Amino acid sequence: MKILFANFLLQGNRFMEDLKIGLEEHAEVVWDYEAFWKCEDDFDIVHLHWPEFLSYEVQSYVWETCPIPETLINQIKACLDHWKKHSTIVYTRHVQYPHARHDEDFLNLYRLVTSYCDTVVHFANYSIQQFKEFYPEHTQVNHVVIAHHNYASLPNKSTRTTAREKLNIKQDASVMLVFGLIKEHEKELINKVFGFIPGKNKVLLAPKWTVNRRKIGYIRLREWVWKLEQWYLKQNKNRRINLGFIEDEDAHWYLNAADFLFIPRTSELNSGNITLGCTFGLIVVGRKGSDIGEILEETGNPTFEVGNDQSLQSAVEKVFQLKSENHGKKNKELALREWGVPMISKQYIDVMKQAVQTKFDKIV
Repeated sequence: MKILFANFLLQGNRFMEDLKIGLEEHAEVVWDYEAFWKCEDDFDIVHLHWPEFLSYEVQSYVWETCPIPETLINQIKACLDHWKKHSTIVYTRHVQYPHARHDEDFLNLYRLVTSYCDTVVHFANYSIQQFKEFYPEHTQVNHVVIAHHNYASLPNKSTRTTAREKLNIKQDASVMLVFGLIKEHEKELINKVFGFIPGKNKVLLAPKWTVNRRKIGYIRLREWVWKLEQWYLKQNKNRRINLGFIEDEDAHWYLNAADFLFIPRTSELNSGNITLGCTFGLIVVGRKGSDIGEILEETGNPTFEVGNDQSLQSAVEKVFQLKSENHGKKNKELALREWGVPMISKQYIDVMKQAVQTKFDKIV
């Protein structure tokens, strides 16, 4: 079997890198977005992920407000027509629409791309239900659920004790981790969660919480205030923020130092941080609803209702109950036992083979 990953290379995207390695045990895998546009070569499977990553040109419109040019849409249609005739199209649904832009233009782009898919892979059943509500006309699509594979490929060279020593955190402190990009509107929610952690012996690890410049017209004053605020925040050992991008080889220090991982997303469909936290033996907290809530509830982790402070506080209290019950260890055992790359990759291969066979049977 020959598989094409039809999006441009995403630096640091561990999901794609690990899936490619896993699939290569069973098939030839080519990761080359240009091959999608050339409409040459022979592939049994064209594997789509994020429609906006089909090319750098398509992605450029995520940061604009203007419509995607009709000529570009027609090019996408022509390519999809070609691959629909000559291959089987499998789509992994990571998001419901781009985080940065979800107007009618990009909703229609997603509708267009998914209309060509033979099989759609979801991370949870919620996504299937939402997909059918979004695209009731896509009756030809076969839906399957395959879990997000674990992050066991990340370096893990520390223990809880050594990680806290490295980060200068007390061994008996309560440590909350927020990993990944933090949006401006999520900061209030993160502050509330941190405030609900009992006692004063607590630490917030939020490396990508950025300190933005204030809207001050006088540039020199604005820069002076910004640098002062950065310096002031560095003095607060209870809030480790504004640390910049954390390389893969350093992620273990933060993951092993934490007691729980908080997901501040309030409207997104998925979060790979569920799997990340579980892989490192953390309790994970996120919102009810969407794939996030479904997976957290299935794995016995706390969820909260967006906009309900009492629910949020109850979720934090649940964290420390679960901690006393060693639930983090259970999360890790689950992630290593059921979400390993070899196991998940084999599920993908089986789904792809079935999709090819089903399409062949229809032609015959």
